[in-house]
Formats: sequence, structure tokens, C-alpha cells
Amino acid sequence: MATGNLPGENRAYQIEAPCIVFFVLTPVFVGIRLWARVKLRGWSGLGMDDWTIVVSTIFATVVSALMVASCAHGFGQHISNLTKPNKLMTLKLFYVAQAFYKLTINLTKASILLLYLRIFPKRWFRATCFVLLAIILLYMVGTTASSIWQCNPIPRAWDKSITGTCISITANWYANAAFSITTDLIILGLPMHSIYTSHLPTSQKLALMGVFALGLFTTITSILRMTTLNFSSTSPDITFDIDSSIWTVIEQNLAIICACLPVCRLPLSYILPSYFSTSTSPSSSSSMPAIKMKPRIHIAGSSSSTQAFNGHVSDAEAAYEERRYGQYGIDKGVIETNVGAVTPPAPLVTTNRPDTAGSRSSNERSMERGK
Repeated sequence: MATGNLPGENRAYQIEAPCIVFFVLTPVFVGIRLWARVKLRGWSGLGMDDWTIVVSTIFATVVSALMVASCAHGFGQHISNLTKPNKLMTLKLFYVAQAFYKLTINLTKASILLLYLRIFPKRWFRATCFVLLAIILLYMVGTTASSIWQCNPIPRAWDKSITGTCISITANWYANAAFSITTDLIILGLPMHSIYTSHLPTSQKLALMGVFALGLFTTITSILRMTTLNFSSTSPDITFDIDSSIWTVIEQNLAIICACLPVCRLPLSYILPSYFSTSTSPSSSSSMPAIKMKPRIHIAGSSSSTQAFNGHVSDAEAAYEERRYGQYGIDKGVIETNVGAVTPPAPLVTTNRPDTAGSRSSNERSMERGK
């Protein structure tokens, strides 16, 4: 904790609280996502969408850590109460956090598009995803560069006593927010047509559309953040007027969590069935839509407590089950009608496992009868 600042109002807790909450919550959802993938397909089941969200989570953690560190030097306090060294360190940490924020928010969008590419096979859909992916990644490079080189020389970004020039921070922030909200809405709406025109029952269509539409929370957060940009970027008391920074921390972490939910739905419906999985039978009193889980696979003679995500199947059965149920509990065969018919493989010929509690061989029984 830096010393020397004058006592006064301190809003640091308003940004420290969400940082601490998301330090725990965001890695939990990412961990559930990775656990689900490894359980279903082994380590080979981890794809570029998973690794991208991991990198995004690391960058989001860096942003939160930088914000907490800046609070230790005076972020959240009136700038007039800060010593010059603390003021410069606070603004320098905030400057670095801006670049990492732009990396994490765009990598999260890229992860969602990479997830779409693993689920939806239609050509027009994949082409759209690739175009959006290229636009977002190119924009990420450009906006990160503009954040790093927003001033010439660079140290002028946190020390305005240095002679030089800077771009309009207000215009830059608004451009980033507008791009983020626009791409959010496009990404949210992209899978809805494929799900709506699928052969799924209406209840399951609504369930899937609801899962993908949860990203709307991120868009709402982005809009709320946008309303604070002009005030925060033009305020003479920039270390005290931290509203946009609070929404920045919330937005980036909510985006990661929402990006994980389509994959987390399957294990969460197994762990918390009353919240994430319901029945569609007529006798069910619940009005919630059903969410299909991958079927249990039992081996003859195995324990009845075999987990839902375990089992040994032939390559043919694995291919059939993946085509039928999808990698995430989503029925690819009905979401995309051009997948084609899939013939189920012949059932495996299995033999009962020996009784581990002390079964005897036929030779032992014969010897006993001969006594």
C-alpha cells in the first residue's frame, strides 16, 4: 500500500470488489468448460476455442490485477489528494490495463466464433464466421496498437507534463465500444437461424437459443459502460471518476463466462439438474425446456455408479454418438439438415467382468466337486 496520499473519499472498494469476485468466478467457469471437454473427449477434445478462452482469461486476470494494484496507489481517490509518484504510478497501471482489456474482449469474441465453427457445418455459416474472425482479430491488433501508441512519446499517456501529442481518448473509447456492441449483436444472432430451422422440438430450440442468447448480458454491460465513457475520459478528476473502469472489469469477465456457458451447460445439467436440466414428459410439472445430455454408457458387469461422462466404446459408436448428440449435447443432425443420415453401429459384444468379490474359476469348482 502506497503512503503519502492525503485522507479523503475513496471509491477503490467499488472496483476492488468485482475484481476479487471475478478472480474466483471466471476461472471456475473456464475450469468447468475444460473439465467437460476432457471428460467427453480426452485432452484431444480441447480445441482452439478452448485455448483462446484460456488466454483471454489470463489477460482478464491481468487487467483485474492491474486495477487492484492501481487502487493501492490511489485509484479511486481524488487526484488532488495523491502524491505525484502515486499519481503517475496509478495512471501508468491504468494505461497498461487498457491494452490488455482490448486483447481479452476481442479474444473472447474469437473464442465464440471458433466454438460456432465446431458446431455448425453449413458453408454459409462457416464462411460468415471466418470473415468475422478475421475482422475481429485484425481490429484487435489495430486497437491494441492504438492504445499502446496513443501518445507520442508513450510516457505522455500517464504524464501530461511531458511535451508531445495524444489521440482523442474519448473518440477512441467510443469507437471501441461501438465496434464491441455491433460485433456482439452479430455474434449473438448468428446461430439463431440454424437453431430455429432445425428439427428439434420447440422446447429444445428455445433452450438452445436461450443458452446462446445469454451473451446479451455482456452486450447490456457494454452499453452501460459506453454511457460512462465521456464522463470518465474528460473528467479532471480521472482517478476518482472510475465508473467506466468498474464496468470494464465486469464486462470482460461476463463475456468470458457467457462464452463458456454453451459448453458448461452439459456438466452443469449433470451437477445441478434442477437448474439446468428438466423433463419434457407430459407428466412433468416444470415449464422449463428440456436440455438433452449425452447418454450414459455402461459396460456389462460395471458398477451402477458409472459416471455419465465415462465409458469405453468402439470408434464406430463414438462417431455415431458424436454425430447424433454433438460434442456439447447439441444434436448436430437436427440443427443442420445437411449432415445426412447416420447408421448406428452394431452393438458391441461384451462379456461380463469377473466378480471381484471372490469368484472362482471352473477348474476350482470341478476340483471341489471331485472331493
